[in-house]
Amino acid sequence: VLYDKLMSIPNFIKTDKYQKYYEIFQKLCTHYDTAIGFDKIILHSLILELIYTLINDSKKLILRDHIKRSNYKAIEKAIKYIKENLTSDLSLEAIANQAGFSPVHFHNVFKASTGKTLHEYVEEQRIKKAANMLITTDYTLAEIAYECGFSSQSYFSYAFKRKMNKTPREYAKEVFERYGE
Repeated sequence: VLYDKLMSIPNFIKTDKYQKYYEIFQKLCTHYDTAIGFDKIILHSLILELIYTLINDSKKLILRDHIKRSNYKAIEKAIKYIKENLTSDLSLEAIANQAGFSPVHFHNVFKASTGKTLHEYVEEQRIKKAANMLITTDYTLAEIAYECGFSSQSYFSYAFKRKMNKTPREYAKEVFERYGE
């Protein structure tokens, strides 16, 4: 039974429990060096604790992978909708409705599938479109903000700088200087 459990653990497990694993390995090393009498029982319990932690982390990984695969079409449809409707209402409720999920379930599925929240993803797509428009059109910043679905020019400039580490004007100037007008 233990062998079957160990064989079900994936070769790679992404975890946020580094400290937990470090502590287990540290204790294993300490007790292994001084293994006498009762230390063997402690070693066995530490090994079981390590196996238990690995199995639990792998179950989470397998569940996330299953969520990704089972909801792939719905997420793909939502992403296509987002890219085609950047100026529309792209709230969690609106996109979840498009995908046919409740907002909470959609948020969890979207984050598991893309690694980003819906808000992060939408803003990233809007900024990509804005960056392209900055260098391919003569639109004003206000017009670009509107065309990309930002609520205002000031929020557009704020979000752009936060993501690109430069203002929209600085970005456009840098691109034109680098590649010529």
